[in-house]
Order: sequence, then C-alpha cells, then structure tokens
Amino acid sequence: MNHTSYLFFDCECANCFDGEGKICSLGYVLTDDEFNIIEKQDVVMDPKCEFDWYILSPKNKCQLAYSKDYFRAQPDFGAYYKDIKKLFTTGNRKIFGFAVDGDVSFVNTACERAGVDYIQFAAMDLRPILEKEYKQQMKLFEWCQYLKIDVVEIKAHKSVDDAEMTMLCCKALCEKLGITGDELYEKLHENVITWEYMFDVMEQRRVKREFKAKIDKLMNKKHPFPSKGPMTGKQVEVDRSIMKDPEYAYDICKRIYDHGGVLVNKVNNGGYFIYDGNLPSNVKQKYAARNNKVMNLSELEEFFSN
Repeated sequence: MNHTSYLFFDCECANCFDGEGKICSLGYVLTDDEFNIIEKQDVVMDPKCEFDWYILSPKNKCQLAYSKDYFRAQPDFGAYYKDIKKLFTTGNRKIFGFAVDGDVSFVNTACERAGVDYIQFAAMDLRPILEKEYKQQMKLFEWCQYLKIDVVEIKAHKSVDDAEMTMLCCKALCEKLGITGDELYEKLHENVITWEYMFDVMEQRRVKREFKAKIDKLMNKKHPFPSKGPMTGKQVEVDRSIMKDPEYAYDICKRIYDHGGVLVNKVNNGGYFIYDGNLPSNVKQKYAARNNKVMNLSELEEFFSN
C-alpha cells in the first residue's frame, strides 16, 4: 500500500536582489500521515552570490543560523539537485510550507541558476489557512506560541527548524479541525501553490522590472532630437496610479520623452501633470496653482495628435 507522506520545507536566502531569492539553506521535515517524523535535515549550501549585508548585520533580528564562511564551505544547489528533486517528487507525498509562495519561487530560481530542469511540485500554504481559521496574522514562531507548541529547542530562521514549526502548526490545526493532513490538503486545495504558478508570477515581475528600468533611463533626460511642441523642455510628472504598471507606463513615458518632455518624479512650476481616471479636485488645484497643466490620458492623446 502506497501510504501518504508529508514534506514540510523552508528556505533561507543569501539575498533577494532583483526580486529573486538565492537559497543558502533548504530545511525539511518528512513525516508519515500521522505527523511522526521520518527524517529531517538542513541542507546548507553555498549560494554562489554575495550575501545581503543586512542579513549578516547585528541589527538584523532574523539572523542566519550559520556563518558566512560555513555557507561558503558547502556545495552549491547543483550538487544537491538530484536529492532535492527526489525528495519533492517521490511517491504519494504532499508538501506544505508557511508563506510558501516565496519558497517555491526560490526553488525555481535555484534551478534556473544551476541550469537544471525545474522541479515540478506543488505545496500547500498554511499561512492563509491559519489566518482564516483563527482570524489572526502572525509570524511562524508566534503561531507556535499562540498554539501552545513547545519551541524551546527550536531556532527561528534555521530552515529545518522553521520546517518543523510548520509541521507542528499543521498538526495542531488538523487536530483542532478533526481532520487528517490528506483531508486538509483536499478540502483547502485552493491554497496549494504550484511551481508553474510561481514561474508565471516571477516572469511578470521580471517584465515589470525591465520596463521600470527603461523608464528610469528616461527620467530627467532631454531628447536630443524631440518632436517640437509646447511640451519641449518642460517637466512632466506621471501620476503614480499609472506608474504602478511599468509596462503600460513605459509607452506613455516614451511618447512624452519623444515629444520633448522631461520626465520627473515631482514637477515644479510650469510643467505638466498626467493622470488617469478620476483626480480629486483639490489635487488638480494644487498642481494648477503652480502653473502646471493637468491632463488626463485622453487629453494627452489629443495633445500628441495635434
């Protein structure tokens, strides 16, 4: 009989520069379907990147469990890849985590950086389930305290210990609800995060970063050969509601730049303020009082057309 096993995991990262976490440890706890621990390990690795100075700083309350030198002395993710892939994909295994969307994306990034195939897995995120059940929002260690789980021997932000805390919270939740881990997984399947989903999320974030970088290159710059018009040489501020979507905003910013406008974060006097949708009258008055022309996107389109 192919019994279910449960895998609880957590990752720590050396840095999350450019929105991508680089794993330096992956801790896991493997249990049977009654939450009896079969195996647990902290897989510590060289992240092959620089460490964010802050996570090594004494000011950081979330200290890593090992020294920088210890991480550097370990093999990298590629050396562990086959074992991790087997761990995540073998048998009738259900995977759980806490705020696991980040951890799934970290594994995806590790595979990309190592030049290996993505590990095709899905994991249930316990955080929203706990929050909905208890109507509370807390960190993992705080959840353990709230649920009266003994954490004396457990160190927060040590991957394997975070994985064990996740397991203990899951066990406590199942006991409260009077269901098994299998039943929890099936009944609340909408909280399962797949590697494909996080791949798409990360791609969207990358696209946003790329377009934001393009916009940044246009800021405070004058076009050498602009289309001549009343905007030439004038400061132009684009409302934050537009800039929230860099891919959408880039086309607008590029056209402003091509028409001689100088994009700025905050327009002074005698420039333009561009907005979308409804703008409160007091905001319009504030910009107009400094002799700025306030235009919505439809007016801007007509402006370009003339």
